[in-house]
Amino acid sequence: MSVSINPPNPNGLIGLAHAIGEALEVARLRGERVFVVGGVVRDLLMQRAVGEHDLDIVVEGEGIAFAANLAERLGCSLREHQPFLTAKLLAPFGVSVREGDALLDEVDVATAREETYEKPGALPVVIAATIEKDLWRRDFSANAVALPLDAYQAVIGRAVNVNALGQRVIDPTGGLSDIQSSTLRILHTRSFVDDPTRLFRAVRYIVRLGFHFDMATLAGFLEAVKSGALATLSPRRVWNEVMVAFDEEAPCEIIQEFLQRGLFSALPIVSISDSAWLFEGLERLEQLRKVLGGEIFCEAGKILLIAGLLREGREDVARAVHEGNRVLQRASAVLEAGNAPGALRTVPDVAAAYCIHCSRELQELLQGCLRGKPGE
Repeated sequence: MSVSINPPNPNGLIGLAHAIGEALEVARLRGERVFVVGGVVRDLLMQRAVGEHDLDIVVEGEGIAFAANLAERLGCSLREHQPFLTAKLLAPFGVSVREGDALLDEVDVATAREETYEKPGALPVVIAATIEKDLWRRDFSANAVALPLDAYQAVIGRAVNVNALGQRVIDPTGGLSDIQSSTLRILHTRSFVDDPTRLFRAVRYIVRLGFHFDMATLAGFLEAVKSGALATLSPRRVWNEVMVAFDEEAPCEIIQEFLQRGLFSALPIVSISDSAWLFEGLERLEQLRKVLGGEIFCEAGKILLIAGLLREGREDVARAVHEGNRVLQRASAVLEAGNAPGALRTVPDVAAAYCIHCSRELQELLQGCLRGKPGE
């Protein structure tokens, strides 16, 4: 459900620091506790870079009502997701930003909640809960850590050193010690079965963070794959998890790990028997990432994977992921681009074709496209 709170100023901008300040004021007025949770806290504790264009907060109370109050103060649109007790505040915002502040694109607000799964692979049923119970429902102990929003404000404002955060962190599951030992640990024995997308997430963390599985987590991972848990996911959900890899620093390595660890056993997006040419293409694409830019890079990666499915005669899988006939036609043109480069219509297609065929003609075509910066 989308609700407009005050018509937003098309030129409005808001900074992270200001949004945090307004959220803390809403929390004070409502008498609710508010936190940042999960990856941002983990990355702060690891002294990794933390994104400053999005703000994700958890409210111990009524998250959607909190979000409506915050949207009114910021003068922006609000999109509610009642079944999950979450809401999203969308730019453009109606408040001018101070010079030097990081600009926000969106603010996500969630109610602290518990989850139950009616069957493996199903979406969860949620009810409001305490922050501690909310942390226990999370995927891994390293993500089951929370920081009061005022403490996060102090870090962002450089009023407190990251090393001093330990005493403010809420850590009911022992996540701090796992972060310190680079250990990835599930919180429930059926974690991977209840939500098999966590299998993909686990691999991404292993590669991105340099973590290792503890023994129980590794056993749960292997058992979930062996027992067919991945078959409970729709092809589209599997495809979405694979696409997230292109937002990572090492997508080629991550997709290789997906393949080697059996995550394509239910939906053969990549096959072991004929994958070398695809990974060579993905490695070339990674080398072009900086010149392509993030959006074109991700789209080219998608076209490369679809082209791989068509090349191996698996159009059924290509259609199952619901990218549509136009994308399949583009991927087919990419496969034939060694003989007919003129059929390519977008910059991502030219980039994908060059990564597959490596011809001088395609290299020059790509260089020309990037100089001209044509749109999709």
